Amino acid sequence: MTNQLTIPKSLNLTKAETAALNALLSDLKQLCPLAKFRLFGSKVKGVADAESDLDLFIELPTPVPENLRRRIIHKVFEINLAYESNISVLIVSTEEWETGPLTLLPIHAAVVQDGVSI
Repeated sequence: MTNQLTIPKSLNLTKAETAALNALLSDLKQLCPLAKFRLFGSKVKGVADAESDLDLFIELPTPVPENLRRRIIHKVFEINLAYESNISVLIVSTEEWETGPLTLLPIHAAVVQDGVSI
């Protein structure tokens, strides 16, 4: 049995979002045990509205093969359907994140500055 996440109350996630996130991370940690996870975006900044998604950053220590990327995306889709949630993911390798073109994009700064490790 996997431990439940400790999610900061300041994020104001719904029970459904919390349950979906716990289920997703439980599955992803089995699939990718060395992955690091951070929440970012409007939920973390406290500016989310009813239509906002829950942004999840997934960093893998090795290059991300396309078949693994697809498995993660399919798992997110299944969890979103099961929990009626709206989780979106950004999946990167550590190398891509630290030295690739992503370092130049605003999303990089947003994850680094506002991201909450979980």
